[in-house]
Amino acid sequence: MNNLNKMRTKEFEVPSDFIQEFAEALAEHELTNEINGVTEDGDILIEVSYEKDERTAVFALTELLDDYYDDEEEEESEEEDD
Repeated sequence: MNNLNKMRTKEFEVPSDFIQEFAEALAEHELTNEINGVTEDGDILIEVSYEKDERTAVFALTELLDDYYDDEEEEESEEEDD
């Protein structure tokens, strides 16, 4: 089997209040995905299947989620300062 065509997977833990934005990004990049459950914290487990040439789209999802968490941390920090 050719390594270039090997399907890869990545699982994301997506907070429920961020699912709409994440789903829109999934649709925009046309990535194959499935919901695998929920974490103890209520985050939605989404497994994304992709080929090597779709890595950029998966990185974009990772960055989108990282930005969400960065924004959350900033909000918490601002609340602590008040």
